[in-house]
Amino acid sequence: MPDEIAIRPCSQGDWPTILRVDELAFGYAWEGDPAAADENAVFEVERTLLATIGGEPVGITSAFSLQMSVPGGQQIPVAGVTWVGVVPTARRRGVLTALMSAQLAQVHAAGEPVAALWSSEPGIYERFGYGPASRHYALTVQRGHGDVQGPVDLALTARIVPAAQAQAAVTAVFDRVRAVRPGMPARDDRWWARCVSDPSAARGGASELRALLVGDGNGPRAYALWSATQEWSTGSAEGRVEVREALSVDAAASRLLWQVLLSMDLVGAVAVRRIAVDDPLVHQLRDPRRAHLELRDALFVRLVDVGAALVSRGYAVPWQGVVEVVDDLCAWNQGCWQLGIGPGDATAERTDRGPDLVLGVGELGVGTSLEPLQVAQRRCQRCRLAWRFRGRFLRLGGHLGGLGR
Repeated sequence: MPDEIAIRPCSQGDWPTILRVDELAFGYAWEGDPAAADENAVFEVERTLLATIGGEPVGITSAFSLQMSVPGGQQIPVAGVTWVGVVPTARRRGVLTALMSAQLAQVHAAGEPVAALWSSEPGIYERFGYGPASRHYALTVQRGHGDVQGPVDLALTARIVPAAQAQAAVTAVFDRVRAVRPGMPARDDRWWARCVSDPSAARGGASELRALLVGDGNGPRAYALWSATQEWSTGSAEGRVEVREALSVDAAASRLLWQVLLSMDLVGAVAVRRIAVDDPLVHQLRDPRRAHLELRDALFVRLVDVGAALVSRGYAVPWQGVVEVVDDLCAWNQGCWQLGIGPGDATAERTDRGPDLVLGVGELGVGTSLEPLQVAQRRCQRCRLAWRFRGRFLRLGGHLGGLGR
């Protein structure tokens, strides 16, 4: 009889074991890695679960305690799932399922209605009830193709400072954008330090991390965190600018920000790691085809407490009906919910009424209206087709970079 899987919470003394399991799961070494100190500064050991088989550590998962914006401008407590890994010799034995199930129970007990993550391999998490809630673009603009258009505000100015000195300006812009873009977590000093972490050993020949700040007499309105690499090819300058993060509160500030970034001397290309699908830049590029926009999955969301999650956010479109939720891992979500949602207050209550919709928890989402799903499901039932509904609890570009694994 095979040894059973045991799951237990970690303590500070487990840190070496956590690092070792992570190394074995992902095939690299933490020793000497300049990122280790940054990870340790935000890591929450007390939220980390360790799986063992026969006393041997075989898997881990952890979570960050976050406050995240949701549609309607509200903030809710969210578990930012991270450091998920199973050593290769213990796979296909139910370790990950045991870890994720235990974590969901832990998140529910903590009163967090939602868990969220960024996934290294998206196919892993849908079977645990996580749905792709938002997407983002990665893009690279080659020299000569960075012409941007948009309103001009002559009161705006731009300046470059070391990233570590830009916290107040960056935070002011970040918080303004976060209030209107769902999926962005609040940042405290620990997360700011992680955001601008720039150990020289990890630069790979690039410059120090810099901040480009755009603002007027009333304060900052846009920023970008970036570094530059100098490169030459057959006598021609082919430098590269890497944009780690960029946000703007309005179109005029965005135009000036990108006008500066996309017109630097000796630069052959500007690469942007991620930008929200609704960012002004997407519409301001005169030739977006030349930007090589690559649409990628971003934030994955899991409703841990369906009732609390659905009433915690705002809705642009009204809908009334009964949704039957199928949730194999969280029995407290299973069953029928009477929903009353709209621009005003939202309600979600248990009911014995028959469902208008039957949705898996990973497919449950109310980014706009549930009525189209209801109509589509009825049509599919009539023609006996299987239909998979992918809901969108959060619709826009989330910024939980580094979560999941």
